[in-house]
Amino acid sequence: MIKKIIHFLETMGEWAGKISSWLILVLIFTLVYEVISRHLFNKPTFWSYDISYMLGSSAAFLGMAWVLKNRQHVRVDLFYEKLSNRNQALLDIVLSLCLFFPLIILGFSNSLDAAMNSYLRAETAASSSWRPLIYPLRMVIPIALGLLFLQGVADMIRNIYQLLGRRI
Repeated sequence: MIKKIIHFLETMGEWAGKISSWLILVLIFTLVYEVISRHLFNKPTFWSYDISYMLGSSAAFLGMAWVLKNRQHVRVDLFYEKLSNRNQALLDIVLSLCLFFPLIILGFSNSLDAAMNSYLRAETAASSSWRPLIYPLRMVIPIALGLLFLQGVADMIRNIYQLLGRRI
């Protein structure tokens, strides 16, 4: 049963990572189109800047859960590497409870409030003459933080089992 729960939580992070990779591909095509349009045809687009920061930041945020799942995040391994598996699990649990979960919950709460306010005001981006709606981008942040939280729960369960001397 626990394996199924962890698999479900991690599957959502995997899908977010796949979506993130596709967003990067769309970002590349968008920027190539802009460069060709600007330099070969002397016709710059009015939308490429907005699309590029929206796609890039969405990809970065949505990729966070995948990065955590695959342990690709930045970690200072001066002491951690030398610890036993059980002590690593204990340290991960303590740091998750003291830092990770409180910060994710705070970030989720604040970003959800900002996204809802943006939606209610139909906020637009002030950085260009195009002025696209910005609330879809603002909604990506709480979604990504929610996925990161769920991946953190899966890691916490795995660490508890590791601490108890069991492997999942």
